[in-house]
Amino acid sequence: MFDAIAVSPAWRGRTRAWVSFDKSDVRSLLAGERVYFAHGPTNRNIPNLLRNLVFAWRVLGETHPRVVVTTGAGIGVPFAWVGRLRCARIIYIECAGRVDHPSLSARLISPVASRLYAQWPELAVSWRRARYAGNVLLGQLDRANPPASSGTGVLVTVGTNEAPFDRLLRAVPSLTDEQVVVQHGPSAVRPEGAQCFDYLPFGELGRLIDAARVVVTHAGDGSVAAALAHGRRPIVMPRLSQFGEAVDDHQVPFARQLEGAGLATVVEDGDRLLQVVANQPQAPAPLSGHEPDLSLEIAHAIAELLTHGSRVRTTVPAWAYDCRTTSLTDRLGAARNAVKSGRPPFRTRFLRWSHGRGSSWGTRPRGL
Repeated sequence: MFDAIAVSPAWRGRTRAWVSFDKSDVRSLLAGERVYFAHGPTNRNIPNLLRNLVFAWRVLGETHPRVVVTTGAGIGVPFAWVGRLRCARIIYIECAGRVDHPSLSARLISPVASRLYAQWPELAVSWRRARYAGNVLLGQLDRANPPASSGTGVLVTVGTNEAPFDRLLRAVPSLTDEQVVVQHGPSAVRPEGAQCFDYLPFGELGRLIDAARVVVTHAGDGSVAAALAHGRRPIVMPRLSQFGEAVDDHQVPFARQLEGAGLATVVEDGDRLLQVVANQPQAPAPLSGHEPDLSLEIAHAIAELLTHGSRVRTTVPAWAYDCRTTSLTDRLGAARNAVKSGRPPFRTRFLRWSHGRGSSWGTRPRGL
């Protein structure tokens, strides 16, 4: 959600609708917006994927978007594919927490995307279809508020991830000399002596960050961004897949990238938490140079796709290709006929061509 909110100036003034999960931070951030709540959890969850496919068909049929912008996670996959089938153009923005390789959602959405964006130059190099046009996490540091005070106590937050993060929470009781506030998410662990919350509205989380001397969090881009926005350099503990804390170990390179830039302090062993908290510098290091504004790039991409959308091609089977001249019923009928005749309707090959300003990657069916 953080990445989408950060680039939301790109569609300011345009008719829009949001799709996310029904959580307190989402409700507070999107108050006054048109919001649809999807089925969760989605991490490697096939039943909810199928439910969200049906949900996407209904929502996109109701809203008729011309462009779908997604920042990934499981809900982005069905909306991207159903959106493309309904002739919308797809813009995919990989989350800022992915440094060295694209997520599974990115790989699944890539075939139908008209634009792909990586938020780290390293990822853009390894993921050749994507381009780097800025990082929302780094870009917001120019707008970060200096801390109103030095604060007292420790705030521990595990974010809104679907998986519990018991390893971090079990390290909290070592902070015996500090007043501790804990946002524990789905975990059943309640650190003794701490004030505990499951989830917090975004405004309340910001107030607690301002009041804290130190912020301890998982290496999620939204939680890190919240700390940096309030002038705090967070202590981050990356989630690890071997403990069921995440689907993979992408938080490890992200945490180390932040520490290398002077924006966070990494703790990978809970036994070191007390020592690091005692010596944690409060403010992040200043960045050198100016970060490109990703929201401006997305605004230009939306405008171009709305203006020249018919000239942008993506992975679409032959029977679904010309959305302007055939109905959905006709295209599905053509698909059935292709299967009956033994002609694979999805057999494709990759091409590259120019259109207007710049170029785009995509595919077209063989023989066309």
